[in-house]
Formats: sequence, structure tokens, C-alpha cells
Amino acid sequence: MNPILRRRTVRWLAAAPLALASARFASAQGGKRLVPTPQDAEGPFYPRTFPTDADNDLMRVTGRAGAAQGKPLYLTGRVLAMDGSPLAGAKLELWQCDIHGTYHHVGDGGTQDADFQGYGRATATADGGYAFVAMRPVPYGGRPAHLHFRITRSGARTLTTQLYLKGESAEGGFGGMFSKERDRLLVSPEPATGREANALAASYNFVLETA
Repeated sequence: MNPILRRRTVRWLAAAPLALASARFASAQGGKRLVPTPQDAEGPFYPRTFPTDADNDLMRVTGRAGAAQGKPLYLTGRVLAMDGSPLAGAKLELWQCDIHGTYHHVGDGGTQDADFQGYGRATATADGGYAFVAMRPVPYGGRPAHLHFRITRSGARTLTTQLYLKGESAEGGFGGMFSKERDRLLVSPEPATGREANALAASYNFVLETA
């Protein structure tokens, strides 16, 4: 693959509205269990080393004055158990390529945006809430735009998956996922009110497989 085709700690979590519960979450309140978020391929670019700055803002790197290229994507949501209860303390990892399609921290070289963190972590709050500042993902090497996630929590199966952008081609980009599962891994970014002029916002609730 052509290597060319390959963050700021936020203070807004308390003020950011958590994602509205999905229809499945609403039904859980009636006694039905939620369906776990589909697993998807980890991909070959999970970091081999981790950046010193690994907070939940991928658009700025501590110690660097500049901001990353690309559109900021404010992603919020919740991490839930199958009974609909919040999974406080769940650990979320997010990684993605930069504007050039390059993954950092994997030793593959290529053109890199030095102001892009490339990898970040967050911990779910008491109500399961999480927040990231990512970059609106870009396609590369024939793959559709996507965000990688790994979510771990004691008592739950580790979730490794990817989120895709609704309305963009995903042919061949789901790591073997069945077509019926694709609609469950989509986000719909919209203009982020009160933020940078080009910023976007989206929400997604993760459901982990629990006993």
C-alpha cells in the first residue's frame, strides 16, 4: 500500500449532552436485553508503540502549538451492558489515520501530520458517558473512512470494532462483516454548534457483551 495513502484535553465532557438512548436502549427498559455492538476487524494498524500524549483529544498534541489538519469530530456517547445499565470505568481506545491516510506509531513511514495524535484513550463516567475529539475520518487505499475502537471492562467481552460514516461507500471495508450488521456501525456527523466553524459532532452508544 502506498504509505501516503494511509488532539488538547477537553473540558466540555460535563457540558456536552450525552447521546440519546437508542431504540434498543429504550426497549431494554421494558425488560428486553440490548444487542451487543458488532465486532469488526482490528485492522493491521493498532499502535506498536503509544504516544506520550494519549488523551481523548486526537486533534492536538501536548507541546505542539499547531492543530491537526482535517475537520474536528466531537464524538460522544455511552458504554452500556446488555441489560441497559451503564458500564462505568470502561476503557476506550480510539485510533485512526491522519489526513494523509497514514497511521502513526506503527513504524511504516509515509507522510505524517505531526500535529495529529493518532491514538487516544477515554474512561467511561458513572453514567457510561465518553467523549473524544477525533478527526473526521478519511478513506485510504480503497478502504472507506472509519474509526477503530477497542473497549474493555471487567465482566464484559472486549469489543474491537470500527465505526463508519453513513452515506459513504463501505464496499469491502467491513473486515468480513455480514451486510445486515453494517447499519449498526454507522455514525452521521453534523455541524457542531458552538465549536470551530468546520467542526462536526456525532454520537454512538456501544453495547458490550455481558452475562
